[in-house]
Amino acid sequence: MLVPKFKMISTQSVMKKTIFRTVILLISLLYSLKINAQIPFEINSNGHIIIKAKINDVEGKFILDTGSGLNAIFKRFSNKITNEKTHNFFVGHRATGEELNVDLYNAKSLEINNKNFNNQQYTIVDLEFGDIDGMISLQPFRNTPVTIDYIHKTILFDKPVKNEKSIDIQIADYAGKAIDIFTYVELNDNLKIQTLLDSGAGKNSFWFSSKLMEPLALNKADFKTVPIKSDFNKENNYYIGQLSKIHTANKLRRIENLDAAFVDGLIYEGKTSIDWLGKVLTIDIAKKKIFIAE
Repeated sequence: MLVPKFKMISTQSVMKKTIFRTVILLISLLYSLKINAQIPFEINSNGHIIIKAKINDVEGKFILDTGSGLNAIFKRFSNKITNEKTHNFFVGHRATGEELNVDLYNAKSLEINNKNFNNQQYTIVDLEFGDIDGMISLQPFRNTPVTIDYIHKTILFDKPVKNEKSIDIQIADYAGKAIDIFTYVELNDNLKIQTLLDSGAGKNSFWFSSKLMEPLALNKADFKTVPIKSDFNKENNYYIGQLSKIHTANKLRRIENLDAAFVDGLIYEGKTSIDWLGKVLTIDIAKKKIFIAE
């Protein structure tokens, strides 16, 4: 029996459309998997998390720095890209009190593992830090939960959270130009303070204001006094010694007999690294939580 010609054309057309849709679906799926794939990172000798990212289509190595407030690139890297200066600027302070008055630049693109983060700005800092090109702050992740897996040294975006324990965080949002995260901790089981959570501090970093030594009944004579100059030539005294205990407000994480520094002029009650909170951390700014898988 002969099949009418119009039916043959119709069948072929349907097959072509089906194949085309399947190919598009596969491409979309593969692209989605690539975007959400685990992103490897390095940890340098200081405990900094080093990731690769592209700013204005140029790839560099950046510290993932939850305490930097805003994205920053170093002068050497800025010479590799086209910088779109704005009339915006930001005035803030480093942890040890130095004022920063920096110009802001619009990023044409900021890309991490093929995921593009729109409407980003950065500043340019005249510093040299080995082969590091700058710092990626929490700015790109305002609406994107970011998971830091210290076990496998990977980062994942939008990881589903299932029955994970968590701690509350407080968000310091400086008019959309910079963002920091804090949480409450307790020192020596009797002094509740708020501490900046700063992955840029490296590993096992515990700084506290020297104002807290008196309420903690700590004698400066029992600590080693070390005057330290910052990259901006401001000198602060650091009183270095041991603190008996620190734990999160909900007592989920606790450390005893930790090395700590009490710092003159520290603008925060405390500033700590984030590695002590757990081995797999999901920072969710929208929910004001850090979820802890391990």
